Amino acid sequence: MVDKPTFETGSRGDLGRAVLAALIAAFGFAILAYLCVEPPRAYGYVTPIWLSNGFLAAFLLSSPSRRWPAIILGGLIGGLAAGAHAGDSPLVNLTLVPMNVSQATLAAFLVRRAVGEVIDLGRPRDMLAFVLLAGGLAPLVIGSLAATFHTALRGGDLVHNIVTWSLNDILGMLCIGPALLVLSRAKHYLRERPLTRDGVLSIAACCAMALIVFGQTRYPLLFLLPPMMLIAAWRQEVFGAALCSALVATIALVLTLAGRGPINLIQGGAYDQSLVLQLFLAASTFISLPAAALQRQRREIVANLVKARAEAELSEARYRLLAENALDVIAHSDLDGRMTYMSPATHAILGYAPEELLGWAYMKVLHPEDTLRIADLVRAQREASARGEVMAITVEYRAFHKDGAMIWLESRPMLACSPETGQPVAVTDIIRDITARKTLEMALRAARAEAETAAAVKGEFLANMSHELRTPLTAVIGFANLLAEEPDLGARSRRYVDRIATGGQTLLTTINDILDFSRLEQGRIALQPRPVAIGDLVADVLEILAPAAKEKQLTLRSVGGDAMPGRVILDPERVRQVLLNLVGNAVKFTEVGEVALETAYDVQTGRLRISVIDTGPGVGEADQALIFTRFAQIDAALNRKHGGAGLGLAISRGLVELMGGEIGVASNEEQGARFWFEIPAPLASTLAAQDDEGVADFPMPPPGRRVLVVDDNAGNRELVRSVLEAVGVEVVEAVDGEEGVTAAAAEPYDAILMDLRMPRLDGRSAALRIRAERGPSAQAPIIAFSADVRSGPLDPVFDGATPKPLTVMSLLSTLVEALETRGSATV
Repeated sequence: MVDKPTFETGSRGDLGRAVLAALIAAFGFAILAYLCVEPPRAYGYVTPIWLSNGFLAAFLLSSPSRRWPAIILGGLIGGLAAGAHAGDSPLVNLTLVPMNVSQATLAAFLVRRAVGEVIDLGRPRDMLAFVLLAGGLAPLVIGSLAATFHTALRGGDLVHNIVTWSLNDILGMLCIGPALLVLSRAKHYLRERPLTRDGVLSIAACCAMALIVFGQTRYPLLFLLPPMMLIAAWRQEVFGAALCSALVATIALVLTLAGRGPINLIQGGAYDQSLVLQLFLAASTFISLPAAALQRQRREIVANLVKARAEAELSEARYRLLAENALDVIAHSDLDGRMTYMSPATHAILGYAPEELLGWAYMKVLHPEDTLRIADLVRAQREASARGEVMAITVEYRAFHKDGAMIWLESRPMLACSPETGQPVAVTDIIRDITARKTLEMALRAARAEAETAAAVKGEFLANMSHELRTPLTAVIGFANLLAEEPDLGARSRRYVDRIATGGQTLLTTINDILDFSRLEQGRIALQPRPVAIGDLVADVLEILAPAAKEKQLTLRSVGGDAMPGRVILDPERVRQVLLNLVGNAVKFTEVGEVALETAYDVQTGRLRISVIDTGPGVGEADQALIFTRFAQIDAALNRKHGGAGLGLAISRGLVELMGGEIGVASNEEQGARFWFEIPAPLASTLAAQDDEGVADFPMPPPGRRVLVVDDNAGNRELVRSVLEAVGVEVVEAVDGEEGVTAAAAEPYDAILMDLRMPRLDGRSAALRIRAERGPSAQAPIIAFSADVRSGPLDPVFDGATPKPLTVMSLLSTLVEALETRGSATV
């Protein structure tokens, strides 16, 4: 019962304030609209400035958002009343008035979104937001629409009407908007910057100058007003700038309409005179308001600097106390290196009392081998300072303790500059004892070197032992197989022989995995690409693993084989090894359902994608990051169900990456898994079949030609060799640019196939050297062989280009064209 009257009183109070705001908006909008239309019309002028929108936008910005609907409604009522009084037709009135109110609302909305609930024109950011959004964007958008509508109804030049209308709105927004916003916060600005005698005089002088300039009709003295407005903005900041802008605009409008002032000297007519007046007032406003905001900001910065300086002086004793008790040495020296201050920590670190080192050159305690390096660093720091740069350095060096022991120190010297001249006058340094850290670093470095050596020895040992184990194991497996074929072998003996063969084969698989992994780590696996039918390769893998799948009653099938091209170029042994690992794992871990081997080929990119999909237990998200690492096993417990060394997927990843591809897995637990890999596999077309019909489809180089292939990738060289030797071309290989230059200088070649990116010497540099050295192959055509040839123009040193991934057609056609072009040019 107590809260209800309070609530009703609050509601009635808010309603009363909303009604009052609506009345003020209606009255203000109507009066200003009348003043902007009727007096100019009486003197034969078009409306030079439209103040109503600026008034309404300022009223909205200075009011809380909950009163905006009442203010907007009041503006609409006032605008409609003013339009009816001016004789506008209902159609014009009902269209233009909402546009004007929409312009003011848009301006207020944009500014509030940019600066927040409270706008302070004393801040450059708020001032800039008001000028650009309220004084620029909103009038241009809505004013252009209103001018277009007005032109459609009453005729006239559309561009002329848009320019005039927009300038009227912009000028009105910038003239009355800032003044009203400043007046709404007058107490705040005057409390921050009270009226001074100089400020009042500057405002009075500005008004007097406006009366002088616009009171006479003989001289164009408009240029005298902006400096006076700037002086008022400088003296009285935002309040003075806004007040002067409003006063000058009022004086200029009244006297110009009365036939006075330099605007009436213009002979172009009322339109030109109005346009010049608008531009003058807009320019004056744009000069004075930002200048006032910047002056206020400058004053605040100066005040903050003074305050900061006072606080620095008050805290100097505290900082000195900290320096005296710091564990690190705080040192101060002149530019010649003589110490002028050393903190008490000097005794703990160097063994000297601080006063013992005063006047010394600090270099005397440094290790002789580090003295020159420290001197060079300090000199470089001083040179950087002379160029106006700040060079922060941290240096580690050796020094001698007073008892003769060598210690490690870390120093961070900084130049101290004179506040008057800005020139370096001293060096301030912070010195820390890092002997323990350096001792640990050296121990760690030695341990790392020892570990790397041990890893290399381990890898070599592993590779050697794998070879040594494979030789007798191969014999064990072979003789076990021979023994199993004996016809008179008993059932019990045959079972034992099968166990020997199975165990030996399992052990051989593990040893092979270890050997392959060791070779991959050492980079000793070389690819041997050649034309292969994907369907045949998939069929071989499925045939090998079919017994294991049948034993578990799993369906083993292939998908997508019908869409495969005839032959592609890849290393079939390595692809088969990856497939056996992936499909073998799928069969091993799947208990019920099926395993599908899916193939897909992208003809555009020449890439082969193979997926192995199973209905097994799946792989959890946490395990997916581990399964491609060495020795990783999801069921790694002692009682795990499935065997294996955990190297299969790591080897598969290494092989796929060696072939230039990528491998991955997509799976959820208990929902099966999809293991996939994608590798480049250029089309071999019918060339590999070497039949007459297929070969006829390709351009053939003349028989007996010799081609030098320069590429740092062995797989690429082997691929080119397999293609060119199939058509009777002799191929010589070079592993990088340096070897390519040497080979070209030693023997003549009919063409040179040059990779662009190689170690030691890149392809372009190698080609330039071959041409410049004038060897037996200097005039041979040089063909660029790289993926880079797709991304830009070909360098003039090359006679052609074939991109990677390689296609047989591209290679042969480019080679034939280059041979013919170079041959005709030579002739």
